[in-house]
Amino acid sequence: MANGNSKVLTAEQEMQIRRPIEEYVGAIQKQIDGLRVDGTDKVLSLQNTMDGVKRDRTLTKLSLIQGEKEDRLTRMRRELQQAKAVESKNKDRISKLIADAEAYLKEHFDKEYYVPVKESCAQEKVLAKEKYQKRVEELKKEHQQILSKLSEHQEIKDEKYVYKNRLFDAKMELQKDYQTIKDRRHAAYSYKYHLIDLLRMSKFTFLETRAQKWENYKYTFSKRNFFLQNGLYIAILLIFIVLCLSLIH
Repeated sequence: MANGNSKVLTAEQEMQIRRPIEEYVGAIQKQIDGLRVDGTDKVLSLQNTMDGVKRDRTLTKLSLIQGEKEDRLTRMRRELQQAKAVESKNKDRISKLIADAEAYLKEHFDKEYYVPVKESCAQEKVLAKEKYQKRVEELKKEHQQILSKLSEHQEIKDEKYVYKNRLFDAKMELQKDYQTIKDRRHAAYSYKYHLIDLLRMSKFTFLETRAQKWENYKYTFSKRNFFLQNGLYIAILLIFIVLCLSLIH
């Protein structure tokens, strides 16, 4: 959507205000990744490989192969201990780097990125509604002009049908615009958790998990689906309320 209002951000402008966050946290992430290579990453890789070897039934059929299996596991256990030692050695350094990145996100993410994007989305929604209303007025005017030139009943009927379809198309275009705006805000909100996901290897706090679940609920919520799924319960509840009120009076 065009930047016709100072609060509306183009895609390029959005990336521009996000770039400092991306670069700062990205630089920290690069350091963390380097510290994890011979530690945490290797621990996880070796543990997965060892689990695969233990489950491999083909290595248990012959005693010779069974000996080979134990040798492989022994070697991997030694490597695992070395990797855990590196992991332990780098643990404090990684924790400090994560704390640095999270402090930066807390200070800058909402204020400098998410809130401007959220405000932009709110303004885009207003502009989308205005565009839709303008289109409806244009279609109405065009429809009336066409009708004024028609006299045949079938022609008038056909024009009304075409007009109705054009209104429907305009409504669908509005819903498409709304969904694009909704996707944009959600992507901006989720970006912070994407960064935290990488920093902490998907280990979110309880509050972070709840915040993401609530955001995903709002993002996927549909009034139509809600009433389709809960219409019966709502009707029963309303009947119950009416009966209670009637008993009171």
